[in-house]
Amino acid sequence: MTSSILRLLTQLDASGANPQDINLLAQEVRAPSDAADFEYITTDVFIAGSGPVGCTFARNILAKRSETRIFMSEVGSQVSPELGYHQKNDIGYQKDIDRFVHVIKGALSTTSIPPASTYVPTLAPSGSWAPRYEGQVRINGHNPRQDPFRNLGASAVTRTVGGMATHWTCATPTPRFDELPDTYKPEEWKSLYTRARAILKTNDTSYDHSIRHTVVKEALQKGYGVGREVASLPLALNLRRTDNSDFVTWTGSNTILGKLAEPGYKGNFTLRVSLTCFFFYDVSGGNVNQICGAYLRDLKDNKPIIVRAKIYVAACGAVLTPQLLYNSSIKPPALGRYLSEQSMSFCQIVLSRDIVEGIRNDPRWSGIIGPHCAFWEDPIPIPYNDPEPQVTLPYSQDTPWHVQVHRDAFSYGDVGPKVDPRLVVDLRFFGKTDVNRNNLVSFESGNPAFPGRPPWDTKDLKPGVSDIYGMPQPTFEFVHSDEDQRRNDRMMSDMCRAASFLGSYLPGSNPQFLEPGLALHITGTIRAGNDPETSVVNRDCRVHDIGNLYLGGNGVIPTAMACNPTITSVCYALHASDVIAKQLDSPEFSD
Repeated sequence: MTSSILRLLTQLDASGANPQDINLLAQEVRAPSDAADFEYITTDVFIAGSGPVGCTFARNILAKRSETRIFMSEVGSQVSPELGYHQKNDIGYQKDIDRFVHVIKGALSTTSIPPASTYVPTLAPSGSWAPRYEGQVRINGHNPRQDPFRNLGASAVTRTVGGMATHWTCATPTPRFDELPDTYKPEEWKSLYTRARAILKTNDTSYDHSIRHTVVKEALQKGYGVGREVASLPLALNLRRTDNSDFVTWTGSNTILGKLAEPGYKGNFTLRVSLTCFFFYDVSGGNVNQICGAYLRDLKDNKPIIVRAKIYVAACGAVLTPQLLYNSSIKPPALGRYLSEQSMSFCQIVLSRDIVEGIRNDPRWSGIIGPHCAFWEDPIPIPYNDPEPQVTLPYSQDTPWHVQVHRDAFSYGDVGPKVDPRLVVDLRFFGKTDVNRNNLVSFESGNPAFPGRPPWDTKDLKPGVSDIYGMPQPTFEFVHSDEDQRRNDRMMSDMCRAASFLGSYLPGSNPQFLEPGLALHITGTIRAGNDPETSVVNRDCRVHDIGNLYLGGNGVIPTAMACNPTITSVCYALHASDVIAKQLDSPEFSD
């Protein structure tokens, strides 16, 4: 960053921006817009990203310092009146969970798509344009630099208010044994997880009254015996409604924000949508001590925006957060490295005749099953409104994978019309991937005239260099180790064993490994640690050697994790926002 920008941003203050200075800034960053089009925003805390982690920062800071002004930006749009609402709370989706599969598919944008053959032998050669015998069409949004053998092909991001929390499973198990990072002491972790469960409304009792939940849990425990723990899956949701127990309220980012998410809220929290945060301004061109500004653009009118804050937080996800740092010329050695993503095995079973008929004959439910079958003339002894099972086999040192036995919507695994969905159970096994410095996501520079920065006009976007938002294109380099593969084989065998206790495979959903990246649980890309050579942030989630830049999200987690990482990321955000609140009270930031 040149000294002219430093002088300019130092001179700008809450009273507004001098048009002549803004014009100089526009020229400096090669932004093709008139100076009068700039918007200038001042705040105490700027947060990029409106997912559950970004919202945790906002909620906790305001809970501790209600006078703090917080400005949050989101590149996506708002899809519900209440900010970050979980879309599975729609009654229609709770009545028919398979319909929600299409919502998830529509919300996900694949991160890195390798080139594909564009030769179409059946295309009319005289009437349509097609590539000749050589050369490759560079499709916008695809990445010609991506090696398909080293890709996380199913890795995707959600760009909308609330982020992934608008459609996540809400599974919030606590990491065990070597999954748990050593960032904090055991008593600190205990306190943070207690707070995180309260914010997320985690409980493991909402499905205990379910017939299917009970029989699946009992069948697994009988099959495995006393040597294997079988438990109810901890889920982030409100306890079942007292007025209608058929439905639950799943936790979204709105749950975390509380009153801040309510329509008509007027206070110190502001969220703006359709804003791309392109980069942070540092103060010394790479050897930085402070961030002094953020450069954003409104995607609707291409209007440039400068945000100046005391504290900056990037919580854009495990791929888009390191992308933002890279584009800001903040490139610590560990940025994007030590990437870990879970392997997944999956199958679906149809409950066995023994289990189903056992329900019919079980005195615990005789008062429910008899009237149901008589009234509906239903041969299946499971009420239509019986909640789905939500069971887990927790991670252990002997079985180092996390298990979810349930019925839920993913971007895969919908049930066809020939099998009653009440009889179908999903088995999802999540395996950890050993931490490896050479598993990484890298980025390309966008504009040769201004290294590290993207082109500003869509017409200048170049596949493999910029993504469709004008940011540096992510490229994965990821391989499983031999030990990973051996562990995956054991995990697959364990899944087949669990399935055998429950029934037979649903045709078309036999045991299979899913495409890498489909777990959407990438960790390690902005990992926490004490050594700036092997980590990006310290225990407070503050970027090493930068006094006012904090990061949040699954990428902060430095360990290989098999269980769902969101609750752990919320723990990190709680600790970091505690630190930020104290920092704002320090003389350094006094007004």
